[in-house]
Parts: sequence; C-alpha cells; structure tokens
Amino acid sequence: MDSFLTVTCWVIVSTAQQLRETGEALGLKGSELVIFVREQQTLEDDRTAKEREDKAKEDERKAKEEERLEKATSFELERGKLQLKRGEQASMEKEKERQLELDREERARQEKEKERQLELEREE
Repeated sequence: MDSFLTVTCWVIVSTAQQLRETGEALGLKGSELVIFVREQQTLEDDRTAKEREDKAKEDERKAKEEERLEKATSFELERGKLQLKRGEQASMEKEKERQLELDREERARQEKEKERQLELEREE
C-alpha cells in the first residue's frame, strides 16, 4: 500500500511539475502560473473521473449483456429440452397408434381365420 501511495504521489508531483514547466514555457508567472496549474489539474481530475464513470458504465453494460446472453442460452436450452420431450411424446403417440392398428389388423386376421375354420367345419 505504501508503494502505491508513493507512486501515486510521485505521479501527482510529476504532473504538477510538468504543468508548472508548461505554464512557465507559456510565459506564466506567480499567481497566473498557480491558477494555470490548478485549472489543468481540475481538468485532468474531471477527465479521469469521466473515464472512470465511462468504464463503470461499460462494465455495467457488459455485465447486463452477459446476463442477457446467459438467460437467452438457458431459455434456448430449456426450449430444446421441451421440444425434445414433445418429440418423444409425439413419437410415443405414433408408436401407440401404430401398435393399435397392428392389433386391429391382427384381430381382423384372426376373425377371418375363425370364419374360414367355421366354413371348413360346415363343409365337412
């Protein structure tokens, strides 16, 4: 933590020193130079605050987008499961209908066979 503060303080001093040198190069002295440095520091503070705010908004937007994508993915997964279940149910219903039709055909075949047997017995 101390090294972070040292670096931060050095950057601030360095920036203030650079601003002072820039102001002097522009021919500013005394109170004009102090006002220039303060105004430039205020502008820099405002700029960095705006950057932090913009980054926070971007992070929030990304988090919302990730959440939306996660919900959409989850929804699609559930929808796929439901469609699969419906498909399985439809397949089971078709198989049931097919089996019923086979049973009817078998009963009809057996009935015809009985009738044929009765006919043969009558002929004898």
